[in-house]
Amino acid sequence: MGWVGVDRHCQVVSRDTAMAQIHWLSVHWQVDVPASGHYLWWDDQGLSLKSAAFDFRSGVRVDFVEGTQARRIKAVTGEPLTRAMGCQKGLRPAIFDATAGLGGDLSVLANIGCAVCAVERQPVVAALLRDALRRAEDSNADWCERVQLQCADSLDLISHVSHGVVYIDPMFPKDRKSAPSLSMQVLHSLGGTTEQPERLIDAALDSGAARVVVKRPIKADFLAGRVPSSQVMGKTVRFDLYPRRKLTDEDAYPHQGLIDG
Repeated sequence: MGWVGVDRHCQVVSRDTAMAQIHWLSVHWQVDVPASGHYLWWDDQGLSLKSAAFDFRSGVRVDFVEGTQARRIKAVTGEPLTRAMGCQKGLRPAIFDATAGLGGDLSVLANIGCAVCAVERQPVVAALLRDALRRAEDSNADWCERVQLQCADSLDLISHVSHGVVYIDPMFPKDRKSAPSLSMQVLHSLGGTTEQPERLIDAALDSGAARVVVKRPIKADFLAGRVPSSQVMGKTVRFDLYPRRKLTDEDAYPHQGLIDG
């Protein structure tokens, strides 16, 4: 089943060049906005996701070059995320990001020197992330070279992880007390985003990873009831740590061959 894409200015050359990197998604491009449902939008800022249920001017686009995330990438210094992964002087462990999502955390980790094997199961979310990486690459962001991305189910790959850190960041529940961002509202309404984080943590703990890290809302229960060995606390989230062994220099090797494509 294909997706509807809207390209009002028929920017076919640039659009097709970008979409060639998103081989897992079939899109029927047109100039008219559909009356209902989700649809992709193409303009000179790249690919975004819109929904007829929301204001036309609103949508979800990932941007690593300008805006909030770009500032976070450049400003990060010893934030809870990097400490949770075991990043320290002289050591940047390889990361298997089992729930890549919109790439907020993986871009930070790649920028500080971690090789990131990023997996996202929802095809449109993976497409938004791939296009953001393309634009970052075009702007000469060298950290992109350390990111491998595939649209796949992490459960099919996680058993092959032999070292480094497995990172699990499940989508936060809809019933959180704080109002979700527009991006989260759109993504929650998008089909195929349902995760199985309980199965992911079981698989991760059975893998060869040196450490498993799970991101949780600060007051949330432990994932699958698994009590962590320690935690790194942020202002609104925490990172539950499940060390399997001490991280070494060998844990910094990229997960070569784990992702094909």
